[in-house]
Amino acid sequence: MKKITFCVNTTKSEKAHVELLLQSLLNGIDVNFHDIIIFVDSSTPESLEMLKAQKEVFPNLTIIHNTSDIPLNHPSNVNYMFSKAKTDIVAYLQSDMVVCLDYDKKILSHLKDNMVLCSTRVEPPLHSQCDNPITFVKNFGLIPDEFKYEEFLQYAEMIKNPNKLTKYFFAPFSLYKHLWLDIGGHDPIFTRSREDSDIAMRFSLKKYDIVQCWDAIVYHFTCTSSRGIEWWKPENRERELARQQTDEEMLRRFIKKWGTFIHSASYDDIKPYLDAHPDIVNNIIMKNPPIDESKLIIL
Repeated sequence: MKKITFCVNTTKSEKAHVELLLQSLLNGIDVNFHDIIIFVDSSTPESLEMLKAQKEVFPNLTIIHNTSDIPLNHPSNVNYMFSKAKTDIVAYLQSDMVVCLDYDKKILSHLKDNMVLCSTRVEPPLHSQCDNPITFVKNFGLIPDEFKYEEFLQYAEMIKNPNKLTKYFFAPFSLYKHLWLDIGGHDPIFTRSREDSDIAMRFSLKKYDIVQCWDAIVYHFTCTSSRGIEWWKPENRERELARQQTDEEMLRRFIKKWGTFIHSASYDDIKPYLDAHPDIVNNIIMKNPPIDESKLIIL
């Protein structure tokens, strides 16, 4: 079995989600073989102590703590984690996800070089009330305290289809590290959203094979990382409206960069646009600004 570095970024409000993700990794991957990196972009003493305690259970766990009052934000901390990975394969998981059994084996059964492999999400009905072409919709809990873990594991085994491979890009995803480095990783201008569509565009321009597999299943609490804890509640409406304004700004940045909005899954998706706008190829390679590592403590 090939070794993977699983990378997770988190903030101070996600302690319960990270604990649940780690529980699922303990059951879902060989933690004595694979590496795990957790980037803590902001923290409380309680959340940091919880993570330090996990090192007794996860022998290959590395914690990177951003001690600055200014967060790096999602694109930059993913780039940093991937750059620090010592393995050929890296896998990104959001902190509000839970993995199925044998998650590592299922990824490795499909992953090839020149491929970006996305897992399939199961999500509660916050966006959609029924299954759609890219996700399963089923409520196993909206918050970690009410999550039905064993029921999710049984459901994941029931719906898995190792022979089904489709085309879509979203987190969680896995790939060979050199592919990420070849295109320079995430563009840090997309601080809060649209970084996924931007990187999908550049994957497609490089003609990477973007694949969604349907047996590596994750539960996704849905937008907790980007929108905040319990973003759907009426009392958080003001915060959600502010987030929507930020998302509109990220969309404007995307359109300024690419000329239009496309969330691509293959070169064929963008070929007509590429033929009409040949200068688009200049947007493949990113040159990210250096990170001040003096503010980062590795535990």
